Amino acid sequence: MNKQRFHKHFAHKGAPIYWIIIAYLIIGYFFPAVGLLALICMIGPVVMAVKRGRWWCGNACPRGNLYDKVFSRFSPHRQIPAFMRSKAFRALMLVVIFTVFGTQMYYAWGDWNGMGRVFWNIILATTIVGIVLSLTIAPRAWCSFCPMGTLSACVTPKADRLPDTIKTVSVGDECNAKCKLCAKVCPMQLTPYEGKGKETGFFHTDCIKCGTCATACPLKTIKLSTPLKQHNYG
Repeated sequence: MNKQRFHKHFAHKGAPIYWIIIAYLIIGYFFPAVGLLALICMIGPVVMAVKRGRWWCGNACPRGNLYDKVFSRFSPHRQIPAFMRSKAFRALMLVVIFTVFGTQMYYAWGDWNGMGRVFWNIILATTIVGIVLSLTIAPRAWCSFCPMGTLSACVTPKADRLPDTIKTVSVGDECNAKCKLCAKVCPMQLTPYEGKGKETGFFHTDCIKCGTCATACPLKTIKLSTPLKQHNYG
């Protein structure tokens, strides 16, 4: 008998915005300057994380949407290796990718098509890596050490200094933490049920605010809310 895996596919809510990354790669191949649009998905997540955490990753990232809505159906949903989540590995990936990116950009500087091609190449290469990891480990395995995700997590406010704009996972008293379905369907393989009994609920800098845990909860005792509102829920 095959061993049942802990994590599993769950139909994610929201619009299928993965067509954006597909269109970007196709159009950018023929018109390299279009590659510069990747700046939006490089700057946006980090800027937004200051007030909302990794919200962009779970709601506005076309590539993350591709993993959730398409490749999650075919993924083995294995446990993401601990080393991929480690600070050392994430820092290494950040340095390596930005070094490669910076070196290529140095030689292409001043040529719009050349600079656009640098962005396009990086997005293509990392997307392929993400797809391979989706099909061999877990849908969001790449997101556990994505450089922009890492930077977003770094600038996300700490648990003791949460702004009114950030949402955390509120877990009501009805939760018995036995089914752990919220953890089974979490794209980032976090453990939302651990927020039960905590004033600010479950908070993790890698939570992408997708709301999947709330949607999947059979008791409907989980929701995303700001810490100031959570004391009224239970």
